[in-house]
Amino acid sequence: MRILRSLLSLLGIGLIVALAGEPVRAAPAALTMTVSRPYCMQASPPSGTCFINVGSFNASTSDSTFSHIEISIDGKVRMRMQSFFENSASMSYLMLGEGLKVSCGGPNASGVPGFGRVYAVKLTGYTTIGSPVTDIANVTCPFYEGKTFLPAIRR
Repeated sequence: MRILRSLLSLLGIGLIVALAGEPVRAAPAALTMTVSRPYCMQASPPSGTCFINVGSFNASTSDSTFSHIEISIDGKVRMRMQSFFENSASMSYLMLGEGLKVSCGGPNASGVPGFGRVYAVKLTGYTTIGSPVTDIANVTCPFYEGKTFLPAIRR
């Protein structure tokens, strides 16, 4: 009986020593993100430029680990919204003006009949700890024929 008590006492002391190293911490809050569908529209027919925009883009956490959001087009960061001790960020289409300028591309440039280029739009939310949350959409732009029409002037 004495040996059993000694073994149980040693086991209890061992558990206390093993568990005393690190304090228990709560799990980090998950990043939630809502995105409306990105779209592409032509600036003006003779210009050959298009604008990619997003209706709305919201990201948030329940704690203050939120860092920033980014919009990338074909792997290049085109917009970044940094937070400062915030737990969320919201962006609407009005904040980008007309949108992010890209080339429309010629007819069937993407292989889709009747359309121009296709762009990979990546929307990402970041926290200071943990993995980023990403949403990727392919956006098809209208085509540009490369024709400039001048008004007819008569003398």
